[in-house]
Amino acid sequence: MMESFLEAFDFNKETSLYIHVPFCTTKCSYCAFYSVPCVNRQSQMMAYVDRLISEINLVNDKMGHRPYKTAFIGGGNPGCLGPELLGRIAQAVCRNGRPEEFSTEMNPESLSEDCFPLFGKYFTRLSMGVQSLDPEALAFLGRNADMKQTRRGLELSQRLHSETGCTLSYDLITCLGSWHDELADIRELAENYPSDHLSVYALTLEEGTPLYRRNPDLPDSDGQFEILSRVWKHLEDSGFEHYEVSNFAKPGHRCSHNCRYWAYRQYVGLGPGAASTAFDSGNNVTRFNFRPDVDEYVSSSPFGNPEVEHLSRKEALEELVLMGLRYKGGLDLRRMDEFAGKAVDLGRIRLEGYNLDGDFLVPDDSGLMVADAAASSVLDFITNLY
Repeated sequence: MMESFLEAFDFNKETSLYIHVPFCTTKCSYCAFYSVPCVNRQSQMMAYVDRLISEINLVNDKMGHRPYKTAFIGGGNPGCLGPELLGRIAQAVCRNGRPEEFSTEMNPESLSEDCFPLFGKYFTRLSMGVQSLDPEALAFLGRNADMKQTRRGLELSQRLHSETGCTLSYDLITCLGSWHDELADIRELAENYPSDHLSVYALTLEEGTPLYRRNPDLPDSDGQFEILSRVWKHLEDSGFEHYEVSNFAKPGHRCSHNCRYWAYRQYVGLGPGAASTAFDSGNNVTRFNFRPDVDEYVSSSPFGNPEVEHLSRKEALEELVLMGLRYKGGLDLRRMDEFAGKAVDLGRIRLEGYNLDGDFLVPDDSGLMVADAAASSVLDFITNLY
């Protein structure tokens, strides 16, 4: 599998790297991402890091002397690894040079001063899962960190930003219910813990999670629309650019790694539960999905035995549309024509909230609110082309 995995990529193209760390203290009640408890798993975490680094180095060899365009370590909670193991991963990622942007996720309770040197040397961006500054909301979500730990992590992140200059991004969850005041969270962050970037998500009930089984009374679609409209306007009035459905940035601080996902660009995903999107020299698209099983991951050969999907041109075109219409980089119409194998004239359908900017169809603020409906209209139109 090793050669077939590596040969699926055209490494002459700019390439991003995603690493999935499958360890967390405990799983939050809403979380559907693959993770296992990190308690009493030090030997397994070391074995995971050893296997991961061997795979990173094999990809590095294929990259030649070129660094990754961007890199992102997510999870789980990468902070569970501790600074030594996390530093070993970061060093391997930077073997060919530091990426233009190198992010790591970390929960508030796992950030420590011992991590600071990693940001001066490797990481350029911290993405911290805050989710709320309301103790009742943290309990409702089953968060690992209580209010005291959350505030301590936020204070440390402010120091980290001051001492290393790294970009700070905080995650928040909204639409928990009528009892929750989302704007109070945002105002307190702005006043006491300013950041360069915010990711603001509406809570969704993922099947199989404890929160799904509890089936709480959440706002309906109209209620979500009202809450999100209020939150989005407040952030835009506060100087944040609303550049993707759930993401807001101060000028110059968009998440470059995620923008490459939305622009439908090549990335290598490593670790149990990770996915990769490979483009060969002919722009044929292959998707690799690694099994969410850390025991299998550490015991198998490099790149293991992933599920492999060779996307048809129509499937690739659909993914390009779904990604491009949800962020202000826009849908690349030239690439759409390439995947379609013919000129696609979207002028025949009316898309409210979208404007033509050169070869890109770009949403305005109102377009981001109806991105799913716009994508559905375009996909229905594309279906009739085949």
